Amino acid sequence: MSYPYARQLILPMEPYVVNGPAFGEKCTYDGTYWGVHLGEDANVPAGTAVRAIGRGHVVYSALHPGTSGKGNWGNIVIIAHKHPVTRRNFFSLYAHMGKRLKERGERVGCGEIIGAVGRGYTPANGWWEGHLHFSVYIGPWEGRILPGYFIPGQHRTKKSYWVNPSEFVRKFVA
Repeated sequence: MSYPYARQLILPMEPYVVNGPAFGEKCTYDGTYWGVHLGEDANVPAGTAVRAIGRGHVVYSALHPGTSGKGNWGNIVIIAHKHPVTRRNFFSLYAHMGKRLKERGERVGCGEIIGAVGRGYTPANGWWEGHLHFSVYIGPWEGRILPGYFIPGQHRTKKSYWVNPSEFVRKFVA
């Protein structure tokens, strides 16, 4: 499948500040080791608009509700893009949104609003504090949900398929 060429990239919100777990950080919650964080968290107010980082095609859009006993993605959107230089596919992931404005199969433009950050501790945001989880995946698309953390031997993905999202985007900011 061919995806639209992303001539430029932007960060998913303005301003974009990573003030939660960073890419590659080892994370423990309530005494349980979750693994290495595969994205970045931006703790922002509920309702903050989330934008597509570049032109692309939505390959995944769903609600994975959480509960007080088990957190999850909440509303999640994954967009396929073409790399601005190599023209290889890569994927941007946006999670913990209170609402999704795009569905699987839709095309999106660079900067187009795709959703909004959800209120904390609700099923729609996956039962986490209010924030955006943003990540960039450069591996092959297998048509299924992607993980937020990596623990060797517990995931089918390779850790090397994930890159620091803000560093990746900043290389191609218009």
